[in-house]
Amino acid sequence: MYRFSSIKILTISLWFAFLFLAPPVSEAKDAGERFVPNAYQSGRIPFSLPFFSLNGHMLIDGAVDGKQGKFLFDTGTEFAFFLNNNYLKLGKEQFIARGHAASGQELVLYRQRAPLSSIEIGKVVRFDAVRGFTHTDWGFLEKGYGIPAFLGSVGHGFNRNYVFVIDYDMQSITFYPYDEHGQVPSMVIDPEKVVARFEFRPAGVDGKIPEIVIYVGDEPITAFFDTGNLGSLELTESMQTVLAQKVLLKLTPSEYSYGAYESVMRAEINGLRHEGVKFASIRNLIFTSGVKNRIGLGYQFLKNHITVWDYQNRTLTLLHP
Repeated sequence: MYRFSSIKILTISLWFAFLFLAPPVSEAKDAGERFVPNAYQSGRIPFSLPFFSLNGHMLIDGAVDGKQGKFLFDTGTEFAFFLNNNYLKLGKEQFIARGHAASGQELVLYRQRAPLSSIEIGKVVRFDAVRGFTHTDWGFLEKGYGIPAFLGSVGHGFNRNYVFVIDYDMQSITFYPYDEHGQVPSMVIDPEKVVARFEFRPAGVDGKIPEIVIYVGDEPITAFFDTGNLGSLELTESMQTVLAQKVLLKLTPSEYSYGAYESVMRAEINGLRHEGVKFASIRNLIFTSGVKNRIGLGYQFLKNHITVWDYQNRTLTLLHP
C-alpha cells in the first residue's frame, strides 16, 4: 500500500485506492472454483527474484522498453505495474483519476493507448506488448529514495497469479504459479518450520490486502499485511488507555525516523497472539491516534519470518528461517 510519510524520509506511508478502477473482492470463495490467471502469469515454472532492501522496502531490478531501473515490490497496490512517468516517457492520452498523497503531493493517473514494447523484472520475467498499464509522476518518491531510475511498482495484479515466498534474510522472492485449480504442486511447506498460518479476509480493491483479527492481550484488533507498510499502529483513545494500563503498549516520541529527521510517535506493542500462537513484541511502529484499531504487520513484523502468501486460498503462512 503506498504510504509516503514525507519526501525527507525513505518510508512509504501514503495510501490511496481509486475504488472505481476495480470492484472489491467477493467475501466467499466457491469450493472447486477454477483459477483464471490474468496476462501476468509468466508460465508454469517457479522463479526467484533478488531484491535490494532499502529501509525495509523491496526494490527489484527491471526495465521498461529497455530503460533500466528499479521496481518497488508492493503487495498493497492493486495494479500489476504502476509506472513512473517522471522517469519514463509515457503518453497521457487517457486520464484515469486524480488524488493526493498523505503528505500533500498531487497524483494524477493516466494510461497510454499505445502498448509498451516490453516490461522486464529481474533476469527471468519479460512481458511483451504490454497494454492497459497505469502511470503517474513519482518524482517526489525518486527524490525521497535518492534513486533517479525509479520505474514504478509491481503490485497485486502481478503477484495474484502466484504463491510467493518472501525471505528478508536472503533478500529474495520466489514465485510459484498457480495451476488451473488454484494449487501449486511444485511447492511443499515443511510442517516443522511452520510458526503460524493465518486464514485471511481479502480487503481492498481486488482483495489486495490480507486482513485478520489478532489479539493484544485479550483485546481484539484488526491486523493487515502489506510489504509497503513498514509497521503502523492506529488506536482509538479508549483502546490506547486500556493497553497502556495493561502495560501492553509503550509510546515514545522521536525526532527521527529511518535515518532522517522526522518527528514521529513510535509504538512498541506486547502480548500479540493469534489462535494460541504468541509473538514477540514489535517495536518501531509508527503510531497514530484515530477512529479505528488497526495494526499494520509490515516490515517490522514480516522481517522475522519467511512468509508464504497464497491469495487464491486466502492464507498467509509464517515459517522459521
